[in-house]
Amino acid sequence: GLVKHGKLDMLKSGACLWIDASDSEPCLGTGGVISFHLKAYGKRFHSGFPHKTVNPIELASEAMKYVQDRFYQDFPGRPEEKEYNFETSSTMKPTQIKCASGGLNQIPSHATISGDIRLTPFYSFKEVVPKVRGYVNELNETMFSALPTRGPHSKYEVPELGLAGKVEIDIDDNDVCEGIACRVRSKSYQVLCHSITSVRGFVNPYSVTGALPLVRDIQDAGFDLQITGFGLSNSYHA
Repeated sequence: GLVKHGKLDMLKSGACLWIDASDSEPCLGTGGVISFHLKAYGKRFHSGFPHKTVNPIELASEAMKYVQDRFYQDFPGRPEEKEYNFETSSTMKPTQIKCASGGLNQIPSHATISGDIRLTPFYSFKEVVPKVRGYVNELNETMFSALPTRGPHSKYEVPELGLAGKVEIDIDDNDVCEGIACRVRSKSYQVLCHSITSVRGFVNPYSVTGALPLVRDIQDAGFDLQITGFGLSNSYHA
């Protein structure tokens, strides 16, 4: 609201400091983040008859690997990441898994793997998200021919029973946080580095793919946003 209504315009003529980072260093850049839910469907069945159903846990696991492999092929590390001292390049990884409840002797009807995509600011979610959705569409269209099965009785289609597996991915385009690459050649950045050095005797700028809300929006609005802070990064989300 403040930026939109021009209440911070006086800061456009100089440095705009965002104090929400860590380790008393300049933070050169942060990652963007968006979450996903990859859901695989099979059919609940007795685990003594694996040949009569599609195991959605196996399907979800193999589909997740396939999607990750395609992601890393299409969105590899960028040269700019070294300039900005990013610790990691862009990543896509699972962080949670769940399935339909039931007994241990039952193959469940569905399973969901959830996680996030973290992008360095040199990629845009506008180009990444359609690609990821496309990977999943390809799997369904080809009836998972690119996926390995697990053992002689694992399968993703049981034609004689009219059963076929299915995979969906849910990504909310409206729940995205874009990353930022601060302007490292601006006077504001040089002054920040000099200030820290004058107190501590050294400065070690860094970048991470952890996300900060609002910072990219502020930069896009014309502010020379610089980031620092005094927390401890080794205790983030521990």
